[in-house]
Amino acid sequence: MPTTLTKQIEQYIADRRAVKVDALEKECDKEKAKITSAEDADIFDVNRAAKVAKLELDFTVTHWVDSAAKHAGKISMATHAIKFSHSSARGSSVWVENLGSNPRYVDTSSIANPEVDAVGDVAALYVASLLQLKDDTGKSLLAYLQEDSIEPLSSLSKTPEQLQQWHYGLKQALQSTAPSSHTLAKQVYFPVAQGEYHLLAPLYSSSFSQALYSEINHSCFSQEMKAVRDAKKANMPCESLLVAYPNLAVTISGGSNPLNVSHLNSGRRGMTYLLDTRPPTWRNQQEQPKDNNQLFNHSSLLFNTERTVKRIADFMLCILHKPSNLRRREYIQRMVEQIGEQVINYIAIWQRQPAGWTNAYHQLPLHHAQWLDPNNPRWTEENEDWRDHASAEFGLWLKDMVDKAAGSGKTFRLSQGEAGEWQQTFKQLLWEMK
Repeated sequence: MPTTLTKQIEQYIADRRAVKVDALEKECDKEKAKITSAEDADIFDVNRAAKVAKLELDFTVTHWVDSAAKHAGKISMATHAIKFSHSSARGSSVWVENLGSNPRYVDTSSIANPEVDAVGDVAALYVASLLQLKDDTGKSLLAYLQEDSIEPLSSLSKTPEQLQQWHYGLKQALQSTAPSSHTLAKQVYFPVAQGEYHLLAPLYSSSFSQALYSEINHSCFSQEMKAVRDAKKANMPCESLLVAYPNLAVTISGGSNPLNVSHLNSGRRGMTYLLDTRPPTWRNQQEQPKDNNQLFNHSSLLFNTERTVKRIADFMLCILHKPSNLRRREYIQRMVEQIGEQVINYIAIWQRQPAGWTNAYHQLPLHHAQWLDPNNPRWTEENEDWRDHASAEFGLWLKDMVDKAAGSGKTFRLSQGEAGEWQQTFKQLLWEMK
C-alpha cells in the first residue's frame, strides 16, 4: 500500500537525521572541550545553534525530498554498471529489463526479482536508498515511478507543483539522456558491412553478482546452513539440504572505496564471488595386476618409466666405444634410481587400496601381493622377504627394457652383471622408502 511506503520514507528520513544529530553532538563536544573563555563559549553557543537550526531545516520532510529530487539526476539506477570494467570509466550504465531467457544460460534474466544497483555521484547515492524503499507488498518507490505514479509522496508535499517537481526530479535517476561508452570500457567492433561496424560494449551485471553474493553468503554463514553442517558433523538426520560452493575465488572491485563503483558493490565490500569452472581432472581407472606377468609390464607403469629408460639406452649408445669412467657410471646409476623411484611411487597407488584386496587374485605371486597389499592382516603369518624376489625381477626387467629401447640393430646387449647391479640398487630403494 502507498501509505505504508509513505511511513517508510518518513522513517528513513528520521533515521538519517538521527545519524547526523549524533555526529553533530560529538563534534560539538570536542569543540566545547577546547573552550577557555566566556567569549569562546558565546561563539560556541551561536555556532551550535546555527548548525542545529540548519540540520532541522535540512531534515524536514519536504526540504529533504526537495534536495533528493534535485540530486537524483546525478545517479543512474542500473542492472549493468560500467565501472566494473574500469573504475575510471565514465560511460553509461544500463538498466535492462525483459531481456528474454535461455535455459542454457544462468544470467540476469534467470533472477525473478533482480536488485537494481545505482551508480554516479557518491554524494547523491542516498537517493538510491530512498528509491528502493518498499511498501508492505514489496513494491518499491522505484516501481511506482516506473508506472509514472508519485502516490507514496503525495501526502508529504505542500503543493501540487512541489509534488510534480519531485516526480520529475526523481525520475531522472531512471533515465539516461545521452547513452555513451568510454575508452576505458570493454568494446568490440562487430562488422556488419563493408566499412561499417556495430560497437558492442559488454557490461558487468551487478544485479546478477548481488544475487550470487546473497546465495553464497547464505550457504556459508546463515544459521540454517550452520545447523545442517552441525547435524552432518554429529551424524544426525536433518530435513534441510546442505548447500556448499567449494573452491571459490574472490575479486575486489573499487579497492579501498567500493562505493566509487556502485551502491550494491559498496554493500558487498567490493567482493564478487567466482565459481570454480576449471575442467575436471581426468583420472584413469587403474587395472589391478592379477598375475606374475602384469606387474612390471603393466601398461601405466611402462608409460611412466618409458622416457627415463630411453635416456639410459641413448646414453649407453653414445658411450658404447668410449672407456668407462666414474662420471658415466654415476650418471647411469642416477637414472636407474630414478626409474626405481618411479616404479615404487606408482606401486603406491595400489598400496593405498583397502587392506586385503589381493585376496581375490589367487594367481598373483605371494611376493607381489605382499608388496602391493602391505596392510593385509594375513602377512602376520607369512614371513617371507618379498624384496629379494621383487628386486631380482626389477633388475631383469630393466635390462630387457634398455635392450629393447636401444633398437633392433642390437648394437649392444646388456649382461646379467647389469641386472644384478640394478637389482641391488632397487632393493636398497625398497628399504629406504619403506
